[in-house]
This record gives sequence, C-alpha cells and structure tokens, in this order.
Amino acid sequence: MKVVDRLVPVAESLSLACLGAGLLWLSLSGRYASFVPSSARLGIIASGVCLLACSLALSARLGSSNHEHTDSTHTHRALSRALVALLASALLVLPFRVSPSELASTAWNARAADAGTSPGLDAGDDGDDSASTSTTQGEASPTATPQSAGATPQSGDGASASSSGKLELTTDNFYDQVEELIAHGRAHDGDHIDLVGFVMSPEAARAQASIPRVTEDDSFAVARMAIWCCAADAYPIGFVVRWSGPAPEADSWVHVSGTLRLRGTKALVIDADSVEVTDAPNPEFVVQSR
Repeated sequence: MKVVDRLVPVAESLSLACLGAGLLWLSLSGRYASFVPSSARLGIIASGVCLLACSLALSARLGSSNHEHTDSTHTHRALSRALVALLASALLVLPFRVSPSELASTAWNARAADAGTSPGLDAGDDGDDSASTSTTQGEASPTATPQSAGATPQSGDGASASSSGKLELTTDNFYDQVEELIAHGRAHDGDHIDLVGFVMSPEAARAQASIPRVTEDDSFAVARMAIWCCAADAYPIGFVVRWSGPAPEADSWVHVSGTLRLRGTKALVIDADSVEVTDAPNPEFVVQSR
C-alpha cells in the first residue's frame, strides 16, 4: 500500500499539470473560440496558470511528508481527482467537431420539450410577400449565375444596419445587424446584403424559432450560431435564401450576396444573386449582445 500512497500524489500533480497545460494551449492556440467568446480568454489563461502553480506546490510537498500511513479514503479521493483531471485534459486536446445543425438541433430540442413547439419567426403570418416586396414572385427568383464574391469581409463595428442600401454582415456585427433588421426590416427592404453563414436544410430549420420558415419558394436557410456564455447556450440566427441554383449541402459554409426582402412582419429573406461555398470563419460563433 506504501507504493500506491506514494504514486497517487505524483499522479495528482501530473494530472493538474496536464489540465493546466491543456487550458493554456486552448487559449493561446485560439481553439477556445470554438466554445466560448473572446472575453473568456484571460480567464482560461488564469485558470491554466493557477493549475500549474497548484501542480508545482503539490510536487514540492511530495518529499516532505512525515506521515507513515495515509488513510485509504484519502488515497482513493486523490486518485479519483487525478483521473478526473487527466480525463478533462484529454478532452481538451482531442480533436472533435459538432456540426452547427446538430448543435442547433440539440439546443432547440431541449427548449421544445419545455415549451412545446418552436415556430419560426414568421409563424402566424400569411406568408404573402406582396405586402413587403416590390417585385412579383416570378421576379423574386434570381436568374444570375454565381460570380466571384472575393474575400470574405472580416471587419465590422457592430453598429446598427446601414441605411446606405448595402449591408455587410461580419462576425463582429452579425448579431446586432440581424436584431436591427428584425426590428426595422421594412426600412431595409430592397437593400443589398452580403454575409457568410452555414447552410441549414428546410427540415433542420423548421424547428428553429429564430430562423424564418422555409417555404416551397425558398431554397435553404443560412445562419450563424450565437452564443452569450459558451457553446452550451448556442442557438442559430439567420435568413431564408431564395436561390435558382442547386442548394448547397447542409452544414457547408457559403458566401451569400443578394437583395434583402421582408416577408410578413419580421421574416428575413434573401433573393440571392450569388451563393458560393467558402471556408468557415474563425471564430464560427457570433457573440450575443446583452
């Protein structure tokens, strides 16, 4: 039992060191942005440093113990702590990925179980676009061929939607822009809009309360996952896209350019003239304003 009593503190010290190093790697490599907003980076770094300090302090005490016998209960608890810390550090560095639609489905299925159904943004509206668009249904379907969209814009000031007739949604301002458009969509009906988001199929978008209803005239939904605290509270926000070309695969990232249309009172629809597959932005999440 003496061998076990000596090895358990060593294992606990090493596990704390591994967990601290994992947290530092998570923050310094930028991988933390897949799970939490950028404001949490300093907290993650501080946690990693504290765990490394605890590991060093525990290591310094290994050779200074005067106890001839260690209580078995204490040994078992120390071993449990060591195993938990090692498991946590392994989960931090293991490569894994959850698709945006899977994350959205998990979040809203949990809410739907408590709230019943989760209708789309335009639930209850008549779905007639004539009240909010100046074109006929036949003219609303784009016929232009995809064209080069250039580099994806990555800067933004997070301000309200522009009144200049051109809307650029970036990672920095995506949430604020969507909130502004939902609140004052009629003022921007007909504006040109440009954004990057992931594709949601009509089936995946149907249960999302923050995604407009995908009708037979629409092609797919394009969205970003918004977070406030961490990935656990993520939910999709976005637009319905009308596109004459083939719909891109679900969960693929696309650069969409087109004309913003308001359906009903607050459902945001894009009459797309360009839909191009692109790389996922970094970070993929947008941060919810509070």
